[in-house]
Amino acid sequence: MKILITGGGCREYIDSVRFVTNSSSGRTSAQIADALAAKGHQVTLIAASSAIKAQDSSIKVRFFETGEELSEAIKAELTSTPYDAVIHAAAVSDYVPDTVTVGRETIKAGKSGKLHSGGNMTVSFRPSPKIADSLHDWAKEGGNADAKVVCFKLTSGADESEKKRAVTSLFSHSKADFVVYNDLSQITPDKHPFKILNGKGECLAEGATNAKLAEKLDEILN
Repeated sequence: MKILITGGGCREYIDSVRFVTNSSSGRTSAQIADALAAKGHQVTLIAASSAIKAQDSSIKVRFFETGEELSEAIKAELTSTPYDAVIHAAAVSDYVPDTVTVGRETIKAGKSGKLHSGGNMTVSFRPSPKIADSLHDWAKEGGNADAKVVCFKLTSGADESEKKRAVTSLFSHSKADFVVYNDLSQITPDKHPFKILNGKGECLAEGATNAKLAEKLDEILN
């Protein structure tokens, strides 16, 4: 199969030196990419520039920093090449800096220039577009309307009802074929528990490591 994988966290810039991000290391996507490449699949990995790197030299790698750069890279790949599957594991920011106020001056957030320090700073955020919602459309435009889309949902200390709502919402707006669910409170340096769910809420596979996740994804997507 020809598989596109995304991974790592976005950097959303306040000014040229300050940004907000999240704790994603990109380890999961790098390990999935290596495992699937070892199985003989053609893998493209779009990874955060600061993410843990995949090791297999056969993997085509593109890098991003911001959510906008990630979106542009995914769209360029999917609309130009027919991929069989998309594994969207990147931790995309839900909100991005919009305007920054320092003292009496308000400017547009972004990479242009460094704001002066020494005073109070107020940053206003705006919602970012949901990249997951466009994956099927981009894949169709690229020549494969049957491409399978796998999205990831991470919660933190959620109870069962919260988990269900989060996964149901993701399926609803993204039309993903499968969702990989994790909860941050269960993840340790040695364990990465997961469940793979379909649109009916059925658990198709579960395990406790990224190696097992890659194995189950390979089985489900084939």
